[in-house]
Amino acid sequence: MIAALAVADGLDSPALVELAGLSRQDPPADIRDLFVQAMAELGRPVPGVSDAWWERMCDGARGMLSGSLTHYEASSEIYWCTCHLERTDAAIKLVDLFCALWSNWEDRPDERAAIEREMRLAAADLLRSHGEQAPE
Repeated sequence: MIAALAVADGLDSPALVELAGLSRQDPPADIRDLFVQAMAELGRPVPGVSDAWWERMCDGARGMLSGSLTHYEASSEIYWCTCHLERTDAAIKLVDLFCALWSNWEDRPDERAAIEREMRLAAADLLRSHGEQAPE
């Protein structure tokens, strides 16, 4: 799906187009090989595992701030991704923050507006920590 979206956004390479036509039922090794080939054809480095998790977290933060994901969905996604990071102080802080926000949103329905404001601030901070401009 990501490859199909990239093609729709104007990226083009033979391997990317082929990758866009694959499904989840295709062999994972074929998908991986085409991904590596497409990145090479596009002149882009293959991200490391940690980089991929960080990018997925930033996507969740962008989704929350743009409204394409609910606060709950985005916080859950960010929390889940942080659980896969190497255990650094920064990663542990993110796990604690987004886990607390996500669980408080569920446990305290009468406080959701305030919790959602905190979620937005945390998402914006996450993006800024990765050099992105965050909408106010």
